Amino acid sequence: MKKATALNLIGMALLLAATIVWGTSFFILKETIESAPTFFVIAVRFLIAGIGLSLIFIKKLLSTKKSALLRGIILGLLLTAAYMTQTIGLENTTPGRNAFLTSSYCVMCPFIIWALFRTRPKLYNVISAVLCIVGIGMVALSGAEVAEENVLLGDGLTLCSAVFFGLQIIFIDKYQTEGYDPVQLLIPELLTVGVIFIATSAIFELPNIGISGYALNSEQILNVLYLTFACTFFAQFAQILGQKFTTANQSAIILSLESVFGVMFSVIFGVEKLTTLIIIGFVIIFIAMMVSELHLDPVKLFKKKSAKLSAADENKNKEE
Repeated sequence: MKKATALNLIGMALLLAATIVWGTSFFILKETIESAPTFFVIAVRFLIAGIGLSLIFIKKLLSTKKSALLRGIILGLLLTAAYMTQTIGLENTTPGRNAFLTSSYCVMCPFIIWALFRTRPKLYNVISAVLCIVGIGMVALSGAEVAEENVLLGDGLTLCSAVFFGLQIIFIDKYQTEGYDPVQLLIPELLTVGVIFIATSAIFELPNIGISGYALNSEQILNVLYLTFACTFFAQFAQILGQKFTTANQSAIILSLESVFGVMFSVIFGVEKLTTLIIIGFVIIFIAMMVSELHLDPVKLFKKKSAKLSAADENKNKEE
């Protein structure tokens, strides 16, 4: 594990900053897509962010190999599927629930890796998965009473988005291990998401709302600008740069706090209220994430404790 050097601390600070910003995006995005074309909003934020990064890293972009470009596009397809299901899910559930259920990718990743690469998950993975299912069940069951009519659909789509986010994380790790530059992967990834969503908007939204439907009011424009420059341009870059100076465990733990900030900001700004059942469910999901990311294996912990007790008894007997 890396020592907490100055660069390591900077990396963790960048990841935390990205996590906090993403936490604010849930209720802002929900507020925006309630009155603006959903796919168009997402297209704008990713296209502008992708173009902006292209201008800043023009030399790296021009030197990008076809293999890196292809991998960036693959990541973009996964991220598109993730945002598509997450955003449609957000339309049918609350920002806090959407944030927490999305973060379940932390628990899903080991099992996705097992399915793809035959790497068997550890005991702590199984324990965290069971806890996560229990927590999600409590959140989903409470939704039938406290949330809107299509909340179960929203929760289901959000869980699908967690799978795609998990796949994206796994393939980013795979490609970086192969030696590909993160920025050369990120730019085509963002542009792929933007292009697909602008095409989707033209096919599904334009016929219903017409050109005039794309005219955003001042509040919507401010929201879109915040989502573009803070939640996409800054946060995506901060994540990539931060991960250069942190371990995988450090990154995963910090990024999993996105869901906590998502609920916190939703409550602070009065977007939603929490019931006791939802709070308990959220706590269980968060514990599941920590068990997964901190590798808390109860069998190993019990063996260590038993070994210490045995050693203490032996020393006591020797003294007697």
